[in-house]
Amino acid sequence: MQLDRRSIRHFVSVPSIFISFLLCNNFQQSYCFSTPKPSTTSPSSIGPHREDSSNYLDILVSDTPLLDTRSPIEYNKGSFPTSVNHPLLNDKQRELIGTCYNKHGQEAAISLGYELLNQEVGLKELLVQAWIGHITKYPNGYLYCFRGGLRSHIVQEWIQEATGIHYPLIIGGYKAIRTSLLDDLQVSLNTLPIVLLGGRTCSGKTIALKHMKRYVDLEGLANHRGSAFGGIAQDSQPSQIDFENAVIIECLKHRKSSSTRPVFVEDEGHRIGKLTLPIAMHAPMANDFPLVVLETPLEERIDICIEEYVTKPYQTYLEAGKDITDDTDNKKQAHASIRNTSLDSVRRINKGLQKKWGGTTNQGFDILGAFEKGFLLFESSNASDTSGFRKPVQLLLEDYYDPMYDYQMNKRKGEVLFRGSMDEIIEWAEHYSD
Repeated sequence: MQLDRRSIRHFVSVPSIFISFLLCNNFQQSYCFSTPKPSTTSPSSIGPHREDSSNYLDILVSDTPLLDTRSPIEYNKGSFPTSVNHPLLNDKQRELIGTCYNKHGQEAAISLGYELLNQEVGLKELLVQAWIGHITKYPNGYLYCFRGGLRSHIVQEWIQEATGIHYPLIIGGYKAIRTSLLDDLQVSLNTLPIVLLGGRTCSGKTIALKHMKRYVDLEGLANHRGSAFGGIAQDSQPSQIDFENAVIIECLKHRKSSSTRPVFVEDEGHRIGKLTLPIAMHAPMANDFPLVVLETPLEERIDICIEEYVTKPYQTYLEAGKDITDDTDNKKQAHASIRNTSLDSVRRINKGLQKKWGGTTNQGFDILGAFEKGFLLFESSNASDTSGFRKPVQLLLEDYYDPMYDYQMNKRKGEVLFRGSMDEIIEWAEHYSD
C-alpha cells in the first residue's frame, strides 16, 4: 500500500506534538514503558555526561557520527554523510501510524505506535542491541529523528534504561539540521573565494582539480562524470538531498578552515546525471564566480576520453566480477557491459547529431557503426587496441560537446582570470590569491 503525501505530512508532525505523552507516568505505565533504572555502570566507563545539542554546523563539520532513528524510507530520501540508520519504526509501521493519524486522530495514532512496538516479542531487545552496538562504536555521536520529538526520546530512553548512558539527541532533529544547512550555503557562496575551473569536455578538469590545495569535487559527490557517458561503471547516484547536504558541508568545511586559498570548483551546468546543483548555486556559477579555463589539445582530449570512458570503466567491470565468475566469462561480461552502456549513450547523442546533419549519418559518417567496430577491435585485442574509438570520439567532441561548450561560454558573465595548459593552471593556482 502506497503512503499518500497527506499521511506523511501528518505523521511527521506527531513527535513534536506529543512528546508530553511520552513523559507522562500514566501513559508510560499504560503501554509498558518503565522509567529508566538506576545505572550500575561506573561514570568512568560511561564517559562525561553530554547534553542534547543544537550546534548543528559544528556537529556536521567535525564529521560527528549520527544515529538516524527515522524509518528507512525517510533515511533513503535524505540524510547526512556520517549518519547510520537504525530505525525505531520500519516503513510499514510508519505507514500504518500515519494512516491511523489521518483517519482517527492523534491519540489513536500514538496508541497504535506503542502497540506495534510491543506486539512483536523480542523486538525491543533487538532494537536496543542495534543502538547499543552503534553507541559503543561511536560513543561521541548524537541521535535524531525527524523533529527531535517522540522517536528520539524513546530511543534515548531505551538506551539509558539498558546502559545507564545518556546518549544525546539533536534538538529539532533532521529538519532543524537540514534547514540550518540550506541557510548556511548562502553564507559560503558569499564569503568563500570560489574560482571555477572550466574547459571543454575531456580536457582533464577533474584531474587538474585534484591538484589544487582546496577544491569541491561536485562530480565526485554526485558519483557521475557529468557527460552523457558520466554514469558508466559508476555506482548509483545519491539522492538529491544527500548530494545537496554533502556539497554544503564541503563548502562549510572550507569556510571553517583557516586557509585563505581559493576554493576551486569544476564549472558545471545545473545537472550532473540525474541530480541538480543546489538552487542557490545556479546564478553565481553562471554569473558571478571568476573562471580559469583549461586548454587541452584535441588529441590529448581524445586520449582522456578513451581512458576515462572506455579503458577505466572496463577495468572497473572486470574488478567487480572477478569473484563471481571465471576469468574468461568475466572478461566477456565486462566487454558486454562497457559496450552496451556506451552504445546506449551514443544512440542518445546520435539523435541530436542526425537532426543537425540530416539523415541517418553525420556528415557521411556512421558514428554508431564506428563505435560498434571500435568495441569489436577492443574486445578481440584483449582490451589493448583502442584505435577504433579515435575517429568517432573526435566527432563527438567537435560536433556535439564543443558547440554546447561554446554556447555556454558565450552566455556566462564571470571574469576569466587565466587560460592555459594543465601544468600552467596548476602553477598559476599556486600563486593566486583572491
